[in-house]
Amino acid sequence: MPYDSLPDRPVWAEIDLSAIAFNVETIKAMLGPRTRLCAVVKADAYGHGAVPVAREALAAGADILAVAMASEAVDLRKAGIEAPLIVLGHTPRPLAGLAAEWGFSTTVSTLEEARAVAAAALSRGVKVGVHLKLDTGMCRLGFDPRMAVPAAREIAGLDGLRIEGACSHLATADSDLACARGQLALFLRIIAEIEAEGVRVPLRHIANSAAAFSLPEARLDMARVGISLYGFQPGRPGDGGSAGLRPAMRIVALVSLVRDIPKGTGVGYGRTYIAPRPRRIAVLPIGYADGLRRALSGRSGVGTPSGRAPFVGSICMDQCTVDVTDSPDIKAGDAVDILGGSGPSAEELAAILGTISYEVVSTVGRRVPRLYVYGRAA
Repeated sequence: MPYDSLPDRPVWAEIDLSAIAFNVETIKAMLGPRTRLCAVVKADAYGHGAVPVAREALAAGADILAVAMASEAVDLRKAGIEAPLIVLGHTPRPLAGLAAEWGFSTTVSTLEEARAVAAAALSRGVKVGVHLKLDTGMCRLGFDPRMAVPAAREIAGLDGLRIEGACSHLATADSDLACARGQLALFLRIIAEIEAEGVRVPLRHIANSAAAFSLPEARLDMARVGISLYGFQPGRPGDGGSAGLRPAMRIVALVSLVRDIPKGTGVGYGRTYIAPRPRRIAVLPIGYADGLRRALSGRSGVGTPSGRAPFVGSICMDQCTVDVTDSPDIKAGDAVDILGGSGPSAEELAAILGTISYEVVSTVGRRVPRLYVYGRAA
């Protein structure tokens, strides 16, 4: 990327939309013709950019989109995306009318939520599709199993609403399949009890990315795929490739400055690194305000044409320093890979940080512009 196309600093996140398309096609083929694919694009598509990713996922065959909040759904509608769209999270009462106004579906976990959405729909003369959220073991949102049947009966009778489906969320599909199967059994039992009361549940969905791969019986009518859309298989660090997935994000920075320092020189805040011998240090224009976690200081590095260059000193808010002594050809203006490419993968960084790849990619800051490409050079 040339300097004159960058807004402030020579750093960007390259998003390979062909990888998104490939992952959608791969997952669709795995799910088979009976299971719809819901592409989860919440949190700005896990940091990849909700609007471009949503468009690419739909073009590649995704059937439905899902977000976490009503405002995220409105943003997609404002961008001209007309595909079926579900809000998976809680919608506060003052925002209950947004689903009716912008034509998306929502989940409901309480009768109060359902009544508020129904009232807003009636005031606009439309029907809003709702999905009954059932708590089968996450202890987050959702109807208590003991209350689900009478709640479903009342919701089915509310003017302004149309029950489109029922959903739940698996707590351990990436770690404990026995527990996940117990949740699935409870989910199916509740739905059977609801339908025995004459309330039809057209779309049953409980599978997340992990269950879509590891628990085929949980795929049901639809699987909600989030992290795997972006190239990762949850619960198996480093195993995205074996699942046939392609990571879509790569973060690149251009070197700001290269300097030689003598033995005994301290680098960065707190002088946490003291050069044990003469070293070459490169300064990079990215820091923890951009999502490059300070906890990676001294524990990871970046990719260069000559190999990895380790972080030295503390990662700062806006900059960081790496040791390029073993990359003697590196100079100011050269590109290095912060994430992906020749640099560490999101899963590798997650393992160092004691977290998950979801957090690594979704916390890449807004100061890092997204550049959308189709395919990459080897």
